[in-house]
Amino acid sequence: MNCKGITLAAFLLVGGIVNSHAQDIDSKNVPAAVKMAFSKAYPKAKDIDWEKKGITYKVDFDLGKTDHSAIYAATGKNISSEKDIPNNQLPAAIAKSIKAKYPKGRIDDVDWISTGGKITYKVDIEGTPDVNVWYSADGKFIKELAD
Repeated sequence: MNCKGITLAAFLLVGGIVNSHAQDIDSKNVPAAVKMAFSKAYPKAKDIDWEKKGITYKVDFDLGKTDHSAIYAATGKNISSEKDIPNNQLPAAIAKSIKAKYPKGRIDDVDWISTGGKITYKVDIEGTPDVNVWYSADGKFIKELAD
């Protein structure tokens, strides 16, 4: 496995572990450095909800009519950012791959994810069975999980 694959696998593993221990928290319990970094990055955010996930802080919020989330270290460093995007903004190479791999499936939801400057796409596919698939920005298949 190459270095990029190992890094991605480690991130997904840590993300899964962190996600399994999430706890909603009040914004007053979020470190000042995290709140400052978030407000600077997303000054127009609305409907803000915080969670403590292990040693990180996840914030779900809206910008306009679009759902977003971001994960921060306690120092205020952004670890990852995610947003819903319209299905028609999915790169053509990914849409083509999905159509070939899941001919009876229907794209239900698309998330654009930025982690350490690397862009990935998570696509929820309804079909037989329902699955979530991840692709790199250049259209390479990463993984599939049952939904």
